[in-house]
Amino acid sequence: MYAVELDSVAVRYSNGALGISDISFQVSAGQIVALFGPNGAGKTTSVRALSGFMKPERVSVVRGSVPLLGKEVTGYEPHRTARLGLGYVPERRKVFANLSVADNFKASGGLPKGRAYDDALNEVLKLFPALADRFREQAGRLSGGQQQMLAIARNMIRRPKVLVIDELTLGLHHSFHAPLFDALRTIAAEGTSIVVVDESTGFALDVADYCYLIVGGKIRESGPPEKFRGSELLVAGYVEA
Repeated sequence: MYAVELDSVAVRYSNGALGISDISFQVSAGQIVALFGPNGAGKTTSVRALSGFMKPERVSVVRGSVPLLGKEVTGYEPHRTARLGLGYVPERRKVFANLSVADNFKASGGLPKGRAYDDALNEVLKLFPALADRFREQAGRLSGGQQQMLAIARNMIRRPKVLVIDELTLGLHHSFHAPLFDALRTIAAEGTSIVVVDESTGFALDVADYCYLIVGGKIRESGPPEKFRGSELLVAGYVEA
C-alpha cells in the first residue's frame, strides 16, 4: 500500500479553466517525490486535490481517486485529511505573522498533549535550530526562509505520515535551500512521505527519490532524478504550454 496516491485525477475550475486533466502518481512511506514543470502546468492543483484545499465553489469537475493511507479522501476537507495524518504547507508559507514563533506552534490544530507536545517541539527545534534562536520573536520578523522553516515545523509537530509542500523555495534566498533540503531528508528518513512542488529543478534533481514533470495538466514524464539530469525533457517541459 502506498502512503498516498493520485489516480487519474482531473479538475476543472468553475470559470472553465482546466486545472489538471489526468494526473496519477504514487508515494511510498519515507519517499520524497517532486512535482515540477512550467507555471500553470497544474502542480498546485494536484497537491490541493491531494490535501483537500479545493474550494467547492471554484471547482466544477473533479474526477479520479485519491487514496491516503489506505482511505479514499476525494472531496475531503483539509481538517479531515489532517486528522488522517497529512500535513500541508501552502504556497508562500502562511504563518501567523503577529504571533511569536512559540505561539505559532500552539495555534496549530491537532497537537499532542503534555509531555508528548514538549518532545515533539524539541524534535522540530532540533530540525530547525534557527527557530529555537528566535522562539519568542514575532513570526513576521523572521526572514522568508525562516518562515518556511516555521511553516514546515508547525506541521511536523503533529507528526504527520504524509507532508505536502507547495513551492518549497519560492522567493527564498539560495542560502536557505540547503538547510531546507537537509531537513526534508531527515524527515523522510524517519518515515514521513513527502510531496514537494518547487519552482527550481534543484530540489527535484538533488533531493527527491522520484520526479514527475507536469506540462499542460498532464504528466509528461516521470522517473528518478538521473533520468532528468542534463535531459532535453527539462527544456521541453518549461517552454511548452
